[in-house]
Amino acid sequence: MQRLVEAAAVALFALLALWAAVRLASATETPARAALVALCAILGWIATDFLSGMAHWAGDTWGSVRTPFIGPWFIRPFREHHDDPKAMTRHDFIETNGASCFGALPLLAVAALLPVEDHAAAFLQALLFFTALGSLLANQCHKWAHADASQLGPLVSGAQRLGLVLPPVHHRLHHARPFDTHYCTASGWMNVPLNAIGFFRALEYVIGKTSGVVPRAPEAR
Repeated sequence: MQRLVEAAAVALFALLALWAAVRLASATETPARAALVALCAILGWIATDFLSGMAHWAGDTWGSVRTPFIGPWFIRPFREHHDDPKAMTRHDFIETNGASCFGALPLLAVAALLPVEDHAAAFLQALLFFTALGSLLANQCHKWAHADASQLGPLVSGAQRLGLVLPPVHHRLHHARPFDTHYCTASGWMNVPLNAIGFFRALEYVIGKTSGVVPRAPEAR
């Protein structure tokens, strides 16, 4: 059932992305609009990195594999990943990216339906579109960070060296118990500022104080 849902999410993502791309292309006929779209591509990649960190933090920190619905579908992959980080390098496209496509569908649906007649609407549409596309790539970048160099082509290896996508040496900082830092897995750009301000520890404090739930509780494994 999970495989079927993920495959459907990938197919629907592809259709909505194509439609949103056609609409976006029709709105970039002027240099100003083209510059706006280029800016949104950069901002979307930054937003993707932040959102990947939020998802990774949530999966590593709260609930358990027995949590109804989200436990087996979303939390389990994060917890099992710490036990066998290389396992994801053996996953196919759907297993790697199906959940990401599912999670990005609301963003992409809005991007596909927003009007693009004025600059403000075009900006929002482009930002949502590129954030959704980035969300598709986030777990793929995570997978590449765990892959052997021989499994990567020169384009991916070059992007890792330049820091455009998550570098393996950077992501290794996350894989040390209690797995409570460097959550962002698209480019990793947001890890340094979020760690510097104690962003996730502050969230855990607020959630723990208001709900009484303990982050990374041993029984949650």
